[in-house]
Amino acid sequence: MNTETMPGDAEYHGAVAQMHETFGGRGVYLNGKLVTSYAVGDRIKWLEAGEVLAGVVVEVLTDDTYHVRRHVPDHGSLHYAVTEEQTVPF
Repeated sequence: MNTETMPGDAEYHGAVAQMHETFGGRGVYLNGKLVTSYAVGDRIKWLEAGEVLAGVVVEVLTDDTYHVRRHVPDHGSLHYAVTEEQTVPF
């Protein structure tokens, strides 16, 4: 049993690939995984504890890890180390 995939994953990846083909995008699929790179100021979305969060890249830490700031009303800025593996394309 494969515990890394869920029902609907193939459809999701197909839809994302079609959106990239139609609208363009910074990512490419390599070996079934979306590979992207982001720059300071880019807005990104990522998964954190099962929740999709959004923020702005503050600093590029490594080839695949970013310092991201997320504003939360009544709490101010929260900072995260986000890996490319956590990012979601749309």
